Amino acid sequence: YPGFKAAATALGVHLIGVEADRDGMSPAALEAACRQHAPKAVYLIPTIHNPTTLTIPAARREQLAAAIRRHELSLIEDDAYGSLDPRQQPIATLIPERSYLAASLAKCIAPGLRVSFVLVPDRAAAATVTHALRTVSQMPVPLTVALVMRWLADGSADSIVAAITAEAAARQRLAAKALSGHSYAAHPKGHHVWLALPPAWTRAEFAAHVQRQGLAVVTSDSFGVDGNPEHAIRVALGAARSRADLLAALDLLVTALRSPAYAQRIV
Repeated sequence: YPGFKAAATALGVHLIGVEADRDGMSPAALEAACRQHAPKAVYLIPTIHNPTTLTIPAARREQLAAAIRRHELSLIEDDAYGSLDPRQQPIATLIPERSYLAASLAKCIAPGLRVSFVLVPDRAAAATVTHALRTVSQMPVPLTVALVMRWLADGSADSIVAAITAEAAARQRLAAKALSGHSYAAHPKGHHVWLALPPAWTRAEFAAHVQRQGLAVVTSDSFGVDGNPEHAIRVALGAARSRADLLAALDLLVTALRSPAYAQRIV
């Protein structure tokens, strides 16, 4: 997540990428990284990963939890999309004594609702986190916090999450139809797709090309930490104001994917 990268840079924290496979972060690769770099923490988005859309299965979550406990690491679990797939058990529930679980509401209720819940290991950790948050944001907006608590108490939050999930699923179906024949990854209730680019395009050229047509995408360079990102882009499906606007944007995207020769004419 680019925001985490920015925070690490500001704090002087060195990030190390860990190899992943079709089930997510490799436990063996994590073990090797621990031996080589002696890290203090692991950052994961186990459910509907941003940007790859991958959700780590239960068995792999248990393996990663065991490795984190074995090497006495702290887990920072970003659960921004967990409400869209509530069947998944956070890794933090397996190692609560080592976990900081952040559950935000911007992706599952409203983008402007900048309220998050953070589960920490103990009271001492809670005091440390509270102090750190106050140094950068002083306090959350009381009105939005009150609104969130009211919605959680009266069931409104559940209704909104259900509506957002249904809309996300509908948009994923539109994307699946439009991108048929192209290589991409997606979660059936996620907000984005992870789209592989044809070799004829560079990532920068493709992003610039579609941007000139009014379409913004994010290249893999924004997410990587090892200098060797995948040849792919993230396409957000939730930004379009309507499904009609999304269909128009997907049409522009597919046209660009089918016209790689255009890249050679850009000057």
